[in-house]
Amino acid sequence: MNGDKGPAGRDVVPGSSLRAGFSLSDLELPELWLAYVGLGGSLGEDDLEAALRGTLPLSDHEHDMIAQALNDYFTERGQDHPVAYANEEVEHDRKAARPREG
Repeated sequence: MNGDKGPAGRDVVPGSSLRAGFSLSDLELPELWLAYVGLGGSLGEDDLEAALRGTLPLSDHEHDMIAQALNDYFTERGQDHPVAYANEEVEHDRKAARPREG
């Protein structure tokens, strides 16, 4: 791990922000799916579950819609938006791949 911290101070694993955000929430899968579909998402509930497991590749757009549904949940509870959007994960991956100076 490179020491970057994600939600609740946990180490960030590239590609894991959706999974981490879902596990930090009190949402059940059907609740997250309804919120995601309400934002215009087009995945079925089974595909959403596969995406959260990391077994279904997502477009940046679909990733961001799921992230938005999760972040809406957290901000409605007065918390920050801890789930990274696709471009934030790409930036994290770039930083992690750079050699450390020091």
